[in-house]
Amino acid sequence: MWIEAIVMPREERTSSRRAPRRDRRAIHQAGCEESLQFRADVLDYLQHHKLMSSVKWVSDPGCLPLVTLLCQQKVLEQLRRAPQFEAGHSAPLELSA
Repeated sequence: MWIEAIVMPREERTSSRRAPRRDRRAIHQAGCEESLQFRADVLDYLQHHKLMSSVKWVSDPGCLPLVTLLCQQKVLEQLRRAPQFEAGHSAPLELSA
């Protein structure tokens, strides 16, 4: 069965403090670059663990470090065990006629 998995980087807890004010364009560009790198990291992980045959679709990079996969349950389980990722799945949507 194919599921939709959502993968984000695991974040370390830090003390909250106000970030310095930056140009919006620079923030957006940095987010796009981070998203592209994170997607590459997820794909490298999947290839290294020989899981690509259990992945049907991978989202394109955006401006947030987040990847959506259409995959089998075993892929989600592997990603959840990986220390560098936070992974979960979207709620199933069942339509009744």
